Amino acid sequence: MQGNARRGPKISEVIARELANHIVEAGLVAGSVLPTEREMIESFDVGRSTIREALRLLETRNVITLRPGPGGGPVVRRPRPEDLSEALTLILQFEAASLDDVMEARRALEPTIARLATSRITEADLDLMDQTVRLTLRAPNPEVFQEQNRIFHSTLARAARSVVLQVFLESLGCVADGIAGGVTYSARRYVAAARAHERIIEALRARDGDRAEQMMSEHLDEAVGYWHKKHKDLVTRPVVWRR
Repeated sequence: MQGNARRGPKISEVIARELANHIVEAGLVAGSVLPTEREMIESFDVGRSTIREALRLLETRNVITLRPGPGGGPVVRRPRPEDLSEALTLILQFEAASLDDVMEARRALEPTIARLATSRITEADLDLMDQTVRLTLRAPNPEVFQEQNRIFHSTLARAARSVVLQVFLESLGCVADGIAGGVTYSARRYVAAARAHERIIEALRARDGDRAEQMMSEHLDEAVGYWHKKHKDLVTRPVVWRR
């Protein structure tokens, strides 16, 4: 046998995949309780340690949570984009990627998403984005802006109706969170960002793909320019995985 031969999946990995497939195919929602450990042992005809290893694997992939105590056990938990962002951040840390590198990816991706959204966005999406602007202008502070900025960009990502682009953009947004990374703004900067969002919304309402793409590019370029001017040490520093 060659030493570099690719090993086959362990039994616990096969069981974990079967359970994940079952959750999706059965349409189980978050909070649904899976069969007990004893029932799984009988169903898969394997030992307790194999089942526990399979469940731990699903837990590390954020597919389930394991509730302790009587009435506990494996409970469905739908994976979210921020779960991917943790794994992505860890990979980027080992590659010595900076916040600047992550933002470059966003600058390549999000203007395209804005263009796609012009023909797919709904009035409900636009109203929600409008609300993020109003709330930021009413209270231009870090707490309000961080939350409303997240809602604005995630709503736009969903509005493009491309699940792959949405997941990647929301994951990148979690990694390239300037405020969480230590970037500070004045109230005037929060207002300026809200006005930039306003211009993007206007282009989306007009179904003008060229302008939506341009407005998003200018918005991200302006943000990066500010980061380099005020916080160059932070944006050029390698990203670090944090829980």
